[in-house]
Amino acid sequence: MRLKTFSAPSMAEAMKMVKEHFGDDAIIVSSQKGDGGLGVRVTAAIEPRDDDYDDDWDAFADEEQLDPFDVISEALAHHGVPPDLMDKILRTASGIEIEDPNLALAGAFDQHFRFAPLPTAASGRSIVLVGQPGAGKTVTTAKLATRAVMAKQKVHVITTDTVRAGGFAQLEAFTRLLGLQLMSADTPEQLRDTVTACPVGEQILVDCAGGNPFDSRDFGKQADLLGAIDAEVALVMAAGGDPLEAGEIAEAYRDMGARRLVVTRIDVARRLGAMLNAASAGRFTLSEVGVGSNVADGLKPINPVSMARLLLPQETEEARAAPARAAAARGAM
Repeated sequence: MRLKTFSAPSMAEAMKMVKEHFGDDAIIVSSQKGDGGLGVRVTAAIEPRDDDYDDDWDAFADEEQLDPFDVISEALAHHGVPPDLMDKILRTASGIEIEDPNLALAGAFDQHFRFAPLPTAASGRSIVLVGQPGAGKTVTTAKLATRAVMAKQKVHVITTDTVRAGGFAQLEAFTRLLGLQLMSADTPEQLRDTVTACPVGEQILVDCAGGNPFDSRDFGKQADLLGAIDAEVALVMAAGGDPLEAGEIAEAYRDMGARRLVVTRIDVARRLGAMLNAASAGRFTLSEVGVGSNVADGLKPINPVSMARLLLPQETEEARAAPARAAAARGAM
């Protein structure tokens, strides 16, 4: 999809420019007031023909004619960010007078989202990980436990996943390697008692069984577990899903008590609109991203700049080195 932004004194004139540039097949992505409230600014798109260009995201980095606003528009559309959220981000980015699209988008993210890493084991703050089956909660729990052990901090691991075949065994295999004893709890009362038995001031990680937040019985069961203890509740969500569904999932877990978002499989996802829409719909604090399925790969905190770099096409090391190689070749002639 090709995007371009048109500025004009009136909507009629802007639409005329859109038609002249893209033709009758153009799609209006967003519209807003122009700078200083004067005129209008319309972002339009058109699906390319097969012979227009190769459908490769890296090709967007070569679109030198695009201004920073257009680069950001192109990126958000590529990642499937829903129109309403896209319009909010674009409106903020357009008001930031920075030519670098990475910094302009980072500035918009800084205004629209909250960022903070998960509490460390040294804080003594407990963390409960929730989410749908297969989101990566167990591996994320193991990564957090590994982080604590490597930092020589006291940590205790509890699982409520005692029904799924192999659920307990998978996490027990990780904790055994770390020299930790895995505890289990089936009910809110057992979870409260197990947490109470742990030494005060030491971190507790709770890996909750995956559930369906749209099923009232399942929702109630998970909510009761979360209400049994005082802890930071983080929704674990795999990257690359449908953005609209991710938003609905986020809203459900927000009602359940989640306030943070951890996104897994960030390294294998090509579209990250789900991450943005989940963070926005759930009003979550973006905390960490998981890179790789191995526990040794760990988690990485995320901030406005690193998130902008995830979404925007970045110049490769090869491309950056090309001018220097060319200059060296000319000097040798």
